Amino acid sequence: MNLELEEEYGQNRIAYKRCQKCYNFIAIFYVVIFGMIVFAELYLGFLGGSFYTALGALVSGAVLAAGFCGAYLHRNLFAAAAPVLALLNSTIVPFIAFVVPVCVLCTVLNVIANKKYNWLEQQDGFPYFNVRYRVQEIDNSQWNIKDPYTQKYEQIKKQDNNNGKMDEI
Repeated sequence: MNLELEEEYGQNRIAYKRCQKCYNFIAIFYVVIFGMIVFAELYLGFLGGSFYTALGALVSGAVLAAGFCGAYLHRNLFAAAAPVLALLNSTIVPFIAFVVPVCVLCTVLNVIANKKYNWLEQQDGFPYFNVRYRVQEIDNSQWNIKDPYTQKYEQIKKQDNNNGKMDEI
């Protein structure tokens, strides 16, 4: 039993680490790429005085926020909003169009990782997947359980403190 539990925890731990790597990759992609795009659009918008480029910077900031929140809040809605906003941004500022397929790919990866992560949350031992930690949790829960004699003693002691008498003991 313990060997099977260790093997299951090992597989779950590996899957959890893969999900975390996927989330980190997606978040870094959105922060780096769209951070540079926001900076470039702001720079070009204020330098050239173009309203559409400044509007594109605002939409690119929304893409960055949606992609980042989709990765770290584990919400598919945010992940799906990022490529839609990137597509909208590509209609405003055409040089953004090369990023839209990568955003769609990141959304697909995020949805797959969220599905696996939600399954892992339901498994025993989440998020550590460590047998020793689980045994320690069980021991701590057993330590807090009192035997009936200790419960009766504490009940009598509590009643005595209220009455001021020690007749029952």
